[in-house]
Amino acid sequence: MASPEVSEVGSDGLRQSPPEAALGGPAIPKSKMFSRDSIVVGAKAVAGIVGLFVVWQLVVIIFSPPEYLAVGPISAFDELIKRPDYFASNTWVTLQEALAGFALGTALGILCGAVLHYSPTVRSFLYPALIAIDTIPKVALAPLFIVWFGFGFESKAFVAMAIAFFPLVINTYDGLSSVPHELQELARINKASPWKKMTKIDFIYAIPSIFSGAKISISLAVGGAVVGEFIAGSKGLGYVILLANSQVDLPSMFAAFIVLAAIALALFFIVDFAGRKLVPWKNHAK
Repeated sequence: MASPEVSEVGSDGLRQSPPEAALGGPAIPKSKMFSRDSIVVGAKAVAGIVGLFVVWQLVVIIFSPPEYLAVGPISAFDELIKRPDYFASNTWVTLQEALAGFALGTALGILCGAVLHYSPTVRSFLYPALIAIDTIPKVALAPLFIVWFGFGFESKAFVAMAIAFFPLVINTYDGLSSVPHELQELARINKASPWKKMTKIDFIYAIPSIFSGAKISISLAVGGAVVGEFIAGSKGLGYVILLANSQVDLPSMFAAFIVLAAIALALFFIVDFAGRKLVPWKNHAK
């Protein structure tokens, strides 16, 4: 990763010069946003997904399992076409819960990661506790959130937050700890204020690592919302799966699986795209 450069130093701290330097390199031309390589990568991804569905359908055709054991993607997509409003309304519920949990987890994760980095005393007490909490299965924590926040939207959002939180903590802490020693010394020698150092150096270097954690967290947040719906849900894709399971309705169940995978994949690429826009020097250096 190409590093952002600090070209001028003022009496009040550090000041980065041109916008290109603040980004760690020259701006990427818009024509490269959808380059031939990116189109090829996208085409391969689509081909891989289509190939997975084809293999899945072929396995079902060849082995012909009973419908209460497995169905093919054709049956699942047929179910989606038959009841679009049913799946759309429940998808919207799960999506809201996941996005709320992701937003909360991101904000708290970045804040906690920064506290761990800037306060060694707090880190010595808090870091082991965070690891211990993260080892607890989130399914076990879900009933506790329901007791605290009830059976509504809030409990599912907080379950999603609990799952999405930890990757942001670790990646923020690792990113802030990756600042080169030379720049730290430069800031110290020129008596840069802590705020200047944090905003002009530390978080610039941490952004790529933070977005790496965010790409993990966004998918986990979707799973966290579903976990909450499993425990106490009357709507959402988790509820759809539970209801289909009780009725041995595998087409509906697999349709919900496909929608969940599509949501997680779409959110992942949205976060990835945002990272590419906010961290252009990382892509330019490749």
